[in-house]
Amino acid sequence: MFRLCLALGVFPLLAEAAGDAGPSPAPVPAYHEAMAGDAEAQERVGRYYLDLYVKSGIRLHFDDALGWFRKSARQGSFVAMGDIIRARLDGKREDRDVAEANEWLQRLHERARVETGYAGRLALLHASGELGAVDKPRAYFFCLLQRMTGLVPSEVGKLQAQLKAELKPDQVAQAEKDAYDWWEDRNKPARPVVVTGGKGEGNSDDGTKNEGLIDTSKKAQELAAKNRQENERRIKPLGKEGKYILPGVDDLEKRKK
Repeated sequence: MFRLCLALGVFPLLAEAAGDAGPSPAPVPAYHEAMAGDAEAQERVGRYYLDLYVKSGIRLHFDDALGWFRKSARQGSFVAMGDIIRARLDGKREDRDVAEANEWLQRLHERARVETGYAGRLALLHASGELGAVDKPRAYFFCLLQRMTGLVPSEVGKLQAQLKAELKPDQVAQAEKDAYDWWEDRNKPARPVVVTGGKGEGNSDDGTKNEGLIDTSKKAQELAAKNRQENERRIKPLGKEGKYILPGVDDLEKRKK
């Protein structure tokens, strides 16, 4: 009887009649790497669970997705931060959480990751009052940041035009100055910090004139330290005076010989 059923292909028919939903679930991709702490893998696992949530509607999948996204975002993944923002702002009404979305939007702003489109999001939230009181100057400021990226969603473009018409001229001018200063501060190469020496105001240690304190921001100090390390690697001492010179053409020719 068993052989007869097998030959006639009865078992697949019985499985179908019993309501077999299809193949068993595939393994979660990159799960072991995610458990080991890999941020990119954690983001991938989060997307896996978010896709399951969209298909099944089971809330636990959404919670799992957010949990993995947060693990990845806390390690600095801008992709995972964007995943959280979209899940909290663009999903179902019961999943909407402006407070958490704003937390990660602010982190992207602090890191100047304008390519993620966070500025447009913040513009809309400030204009709608979902972050508290309606703040039109702040909303206009973020509209300007988003426009500087060259990618402006239609709703952000319309909002910018509306706000420019509603704000006072001095408010528009101040927001434009703030946006300009913000952009310039984060996109210009930082200049080395010049510290005044002990031989008089505006003098360096060797007595030469300098421009005084040019830039004392953290970004400039880090770049100056990096430049000093690179210079120390490339230059060589000259005699007992402790002065340094860069290797010249003659010196390089000698090394070749």
